[in-house]
Amino acid sequence: MPATATVGKTYLVVLALYQLGGEADLETIAVKVHEMFPGQFCWRNYPEFPDKDAVRVHLSEAKKGRIGRLVADKDLRKERRTEGGYTKRFALTKEGLEKAKELENLTKQMGIGASKNSLDYKRIVEPILDSVAFRQFRNGRATGEVGRDAFLLAFKLFADAGDFVIKGRLARSQSAVSRMPDSTEKAALLRFIEEGRTAYAL
Repeated sequence: MPATATVGKTYLVVLALYQLGGEADLETIAVKVHEMFPGQFCWRNYPEFPDKDAVRVHLSEAKKGRIGRLVADKDLRKERRTEGGYTKRFALTKEGLEKAKELENLTKQMGIGASKNSLDYKRIVEPILDSVAFRQFRNGRATGEVGRDAFLLAFKLFADAGDFVIKGRLARSQSAVSRMPDSTEKAALLRFIEEGRTAYAL
C-alpha cells in the first residue's frame, strides 16, 4: 500500500482551490474539497454533506501571515453580480499558487491526507490523550473502573452535564477519532469511548 503524506487541513483547502483554477466562491470550494477528501470537511451527523463553515475557517487561516498568506479574498457583497446576489470570492496568491503546485506534486508521488494538526484533533482528541482517565485506560485499567467523573472530564465535561450535551460531545469525539489514520492509538481511543458509554450508560 503506497505511503500517504499528512498535511494540515488548511493546505487541503488550498489544493482544492488550485484544482478549481485558483479562484472560486466558498460554496464551490467546499464542494470541491469534500469531493477530494471525503470525511474531512463534512457535517458530523451527515457526513455526505460538505461543511462550508469548516472550509471558511481554513480559508481564513490560509490568509494569515504565519501560514504564508496563501489566499486572498474579495468581498463582493456590495457589488451586484450579473446573475444577481452577493458573494465573496477567494483566490490563491503567488505564494499560494507555489504551495498548491508543491502539494499537487506530493499528491502525484504518494497521496496526501489531513494531519493530526487539524482543528478537531487539537480541540477534541488531544485533551482525551492528555486526560488522567485515558492514561489509566492505556495502562490497563478498565474504563468502568476509571470513574464516571474522570471519564467525562476527558471530554471536557462536568459530572452534572445533561444527557443531551454528553451524548453530543461523545458523538463528536468518536467522529473526530474515526477520521484519524489507522493506528493503535486510534483503536485505543475508540475502545475507550465505546467502553465508557457502555459502563456509564451514556
